[in-house]
Amino acid sequence: MGLPKIQFTPEAIWSFVANHGEKILVLIVVLCSLPLALGGINALRLKTRSSKEDPKEISRLADNANSLLSRSLPTDQQTELNRSLASASVERDVTLEAWSPTEISRLSVDAGFNRPLLGDIKRRQVPVVFPLEQLVASAGVVAIANQDDLLMGGDPSLGGAFSEMEMMMEDPMGMQPTVMSPPAKKMPYVILTGLIPFRKQLDEYIALYSRASYQSPERDFPIWHDYAVERLEVRPDGGGEWKVIDITRLYEDWKDNWASTSTDSIPQQFLLPSAQNLFDPAEVPIGYWSPLPTLAAKPTLNGVDDGMMGGDPGMGGPGSGSSWGLQTIHPWAKEEMKKLLDEQKKLALEQQDGMGLGGEMGYGMEFGGGMTGTSTGTFSPFGDTEMGMEEGMYEEYDESMMGYGPDGEGMMFDQDYCLFRFIDTSVEPGRLYRYRVTLRAWNPNWNLPKKFLESPELADDQFVQSATSDPFPSLDAMPVHVPADNLLIARLLLRDEKKTYGLGVSDQELLVLDSNEDSGNFELHSIESKPGDIVGSRKGARKIKQFNNRRISVPPHNVDTDQTLLAVVGQQTIDGKKRPGRGFIPPEPLEILIADSAGTLDVIAADACEETVRKYLPTLPGFQPPQAVDPNMMEEMEMMGF
Repeated sequence: MGLPKIQFTPEAIWSFVANHGEKILVLIVVLCSLPLALGGINALRLKTRSSKEDPKEISRLADNANSLLSRSLPTDQQTELNRSLASASVERDVTLEAWSPTEISRLSVDAGFNRPLLGDIKRRQVPVVFPLEQLVASAGVVAIANQDDLLMGGDPSLGGAFSEMEMMMEDPMGMQPTVMSPPAKKMPYVILTGLIPFRKQLDEYIALYSRASYQSPERDFPIWHDYAVERLEVRPDGGGEWKVIDITRLYEDWKDNWASTSTDSIPQQFLLPSAQNLFDPAEVPIGYWSPLPTLAAKPTLNGVDDGMMGGDPGMGGPGSGSSWGLQTIHPWAKEEMKKLLDEQKKLALEQQDGMGLGGEMGYGMEFGGGMTGTSTGTFSPFGDTEMGMEEGMYEEYDESMMGYGPDGEGMMFDQDYCLFRFIDTSVEPGRLYRYRVTLRAWNPNWNLPKKFLESPELADDQFVQSATSDPFPSLDAMPVHVPADNLLIARLLLRDEKKTYGLGVSDQELLVLDSNEDSGNFELHSIESKPGDIVGSRKGARKIKQFNNRRISVPPHNVDTDQTLLAVVGQQTIDGKKRPGRGFIPPEPLEILIADSAGTLDVIAADACEETVRKYLPTLPGFQPPQAVDPNMMEEMEMMGF
């Protein structure tokens, strides 16, 4: 019998499927059901309760264990147990409490189930560094202590007084009080002050890094680095070009010309701590709070008591004028300091009332000085740049840790802003300027592993730059004007005083605060001027009589101001013999309109110049100080009925 022939034609295949397809389908279903049947048989075999799992057997075992634990120990065993417990200093209650605590401690932040499951863990992003706000400027010309004269060993109290002293030695009877003019150097300046948005910047960091994939107290707190100051000198046509000031070169100029830095009377809570303004002094010379130079002592009149002249008590002291930071403080800080003083006064009074003290209690601010902002920190403020990044990952984010910097310096602030100050001493008198500032902060993502960052390139840049602040003043306002290095001021004069200074009743006098040729310090000159004329005088243009009836020529040198007198309003001469009576009408206040070479107009008011005149009046040639009166003569005059 031969083997059947198998054909694989379509007809043969369809015939086979039609005859045997249902058998094949049943076979597949049976094979798939075998594992299920095997699992059911195994479950019946394993889940059957044994005799040891019978409830009665379990109850019996529990009763046996209870009787065993509650039985009484023999005396020797109880003694041995007590000795063991006493030797180990173990209390049973404490042991049980430690083994079974009643309070459940907080889960660690490293526990996986203590972290949000969806979307709250973010990769680190680059923060927005906010620009400086409310930039303001003040300009002027000051006399700073002359470092060259101090280095040469000269006596700072005798500058410009040697010729007068020689005359006094030759003719003691014609003794004239000598003006003592300490050596000084004129310095035009522009001081920029602005507000660092500290609270706003801190909120930005908290929003970005409170749920970040990598957290660090050092990185997640803003740390500023340096800044760029741009200056535009306004041309006569109103245009100009923005140029970046070379701060390093400017700092070198300060070291060559400043005798020392002045003491700042600014509360420390208004300034950025060095930990938040961290920089390498070898690369960045100054921080966000620039120093100011020490001012030269004002000239004084030798042999005359300052109190007799009614002058500034600090006029003749060697340290006079050393602190002038509060004169240029930002308006916002002035208001905040007033509030702080009021609060401290109120607190001091409440404490005094509560203690029942009859005396006065002192109050005051915490002041600091020096060159705040200078740091001796390392090149990087981040301590984790040298350690494995896996260490400290997912650290607990605690805002209280953000109150201290890498050096442990306190940084808690109640106010929203910190102060910024920069002094530009490379300006020229009579020029117009505009300024703008750009801040730069450390990049909190610098040198971090790419897995923590939203973009790998965020770890490359060392610093993050802010937007440039709005120019001061704005483009549609007047630019800041640096005044001339010789100041014009005005005063009211009695008729007799005009005669003393060689002026006619109708002559118009202007006082020029100019330089002493020998010392470089400020001194006053009386200049006769008419509207339309340039204010100035040639050497010895007038002769005046001194109290010893000697005549001297004034001014002692040429005085040029490059400023034009345009108009005079009001009355300068006062008739001291007339007494106000019925129908008396006060004269108009004395105001003088001048213009400088740049076309800038300025109004000089006599009442606004009163303090400056009083301070520098002893330097005016022909000044006659009050004469000391003999007390015996006063008694004789009283006896004679005077």
